[in-house]
Order: sequence, then structure tokens, then C-alpha cells
Amino acid sequence: MNNISLKQDEIVNTVTKILNRIIAENSGSLYQFEFKVRPGYGYDKFYLNHTDGSYDMSLQSLIHYIIAEEGIYKQILNEDQFAKCMKVIKEEPEAIYSPSGDSVEDLEIQDLLDAIYDKSIAFTGRTLIAMGLDVYSDFEDYLNDCDYQRSHK
Repeated sequence: MNNISLKQDEIVNTVTKILNRIIAENSGSLYQFEFKVRPGYGYDKFYLNHTDGSYDMSLQSLIHYIIAEEGIYKQILNEDQFAKCMKVIKEEPEAIYSPSGDSVEDLEIQDLLDAIYDKSIAFTGRTLIAMGLDVYSDFEDYLNDCDYQRSHK
């Protein structure tokens, strides 16, 4: 397993543990408040079932702020990428960071971030579905395991 894969697995593990804690802390009110959580990250208002379209208050945005506030961006981005990321957070708080270049390093980081988002979103969807919440359609694009899809349609 290469270094990027190890890093990816570590980061996904960290992010999903935090997401699991957020879900557990809000389990009694998720459906009642339309999956809104205030976990203390970023601008502190996110909807766990918002997985496409605008990043404002979405699950992707929550993951982005977890990565930022847990120091993960600092570990995986070079100095220039990190500065651009911090600029996005400061100037466009409803957006998420994405490397803008075509260098090999930028493309590798984008692939890493895409995998982190995809796996963390799938984890959240599976967790909410396992709790008996009707969110399959919100997560369908991320739940790509065929056996899982067949058993939950």
C-alpha cells in the first residue's frame, strides 16, 4: 500500500469517527430538525443529508471544516496549497477547498480529497440508514456497493 493510500485511510478513519460522534450526539433529533447539526465546526450549521448541489451547509462542507480544524489540511497540503485553502475558508466560507492547478501534486491531492469526501459521505449515509432514517435517495450516488443498493431499495 502506498503512502497516499495509508494517508487516505488514516484521514477517513479520523473524519468518520468525528462524524459518528456528531451523529450519536444528535441521534434523538436528526429527523425532527431535518438532519441539521451544530457540531462546533466552521459556521456551525450543517445538514447531514445535503450531499449534492450547493456546498453551503452541506455534508461536504462539514467534512471540509473537519479536515481544516483537525489540522489535516496542514499535514497533506504543500505551503502554497495550504495558503489557498485558508484563503477559501476566510473569503468563501460556504465553499470547499479544491486545488486549482494541473500539476501532478495538485491532481494527487484532488484525488485524495475526492476519496476522503466519498468515503466519509458513504459512511454517513450507511450510518443514518442503519438508524432507520429514510435518506437512501440523498446518498444513493455514494452508496455504490451493488449488494448494499439491492438490499436497501
